[in-house]
Amino acid sequence: METILVVVASDEPNEALLAEADRHVTGTESRVVLCCVNTEGFRQNTIQRRSRAGREAGEIDQHAAETAAAEIAADTFGDDVQYDVVGIADDSADEILAVADEHDCDHVFIDAQSRTAVGKAVFGDVAQQVILQFDGPVTVTTGS
Repeated sequence: METILVVVASDEPNEALLAEADRHVTGTESRVVLCCVNTEGFRQNTIQRRSRAGREAGEIDQHAAETAAAEIAADTFGDDVQYDVVGIADDSADEILAVADEHDCDHVFIDAQSRTAVGKAVFGDVAQQVILQFDGPVTVTTGS
């Protein structure tokens, strides 16, 4: 049975990426690990909203990301696909690759960040790093 990792951002639509992943697993026995990454904007809003609850930002980030991942997975895959959800607060390639390794993922689905050609040349991007470092196929969508 194949296990795929689908990496989504908490405050982006992700439709193209989710549609591609759904097409890939439909009619198979594949298992999906949906990993929701909290972006900086989402993180700041969450921290402001929940700071009075006395919880640390990291706990808030992970809980909020897991909640978002569960909602996205249910809306996308319903009861047709076996899935697990993971929330992470850091969108680094290392964090994403750690999730893939922890869940023995065979395939990664990720959206490329919008960045100019110069920005990609100077800074690279997370999708590029995942492509170079993951030991398996990586499907990349652009502009969800």
